[in-house]
Amino acid sequence: MENTQKHSLFCENRQKLTLSGIKKVESSTPNQFSCIINGNTIVVHGKNLHIKKLDLQTGNLELEGEVDSIKYLGEKKSFLKRLFK
Repeated sequence: MENTQKHSLFCENRQKLTLSGIKKVESSTPNQFSCIINGNTIVVHGKNLHIKKLDLQTGNLELEGEVDSIKYLGEKKSFLKRLFK
């Protein structure tokens, strides 16, 4: 496994999501949230999603709303990296 830094994800009653290890928030709307953890993207789909707490220095986030799905996406690679792998 390439990325060895730890992260955690805790979902409570599909209403509150706590994440650690966040490096960057990519986007946040009431229906979708995405962030970068260890070079990979995590996308959360739901309703009325909003950030309750965010501290990028510690990498901690609390997200509230109705969570419908959580998806890990692979590392984003540039076209040239994919071409010459």
